[in-house]
Amino acid sequence: MYGITTCGCDPKIMKYVPKKKQNTIEAAWKDSDGYWITLKQGFNAGRMDVGACHTIHEDTIAELRYQIAGIEIDRYPE
Repeated sequence: MYGITTCGCDPKIMKYVPKKKQNTIEAAWKDSDGYWITLKQGFNAGRMDVGACHTIHEDTIAELRYQIAGIEIDRYPE
């Protein structure tokens, strides 16, 4: 797929992810519903409204960046 790296991450989105958080991301993409990030096992998005989850979905880059800053080690792994 054009524009997607081998890890499934769109480089246009990854440029907004700090280097120290890049290793936590499994995939990142944009579609008609907004921006999406799925996290690798062992990490969660602690700032999402639904609590700790493994998927971030936001409408804008600004909102996405806020959520990226909240990525943390999963305290309750499955």
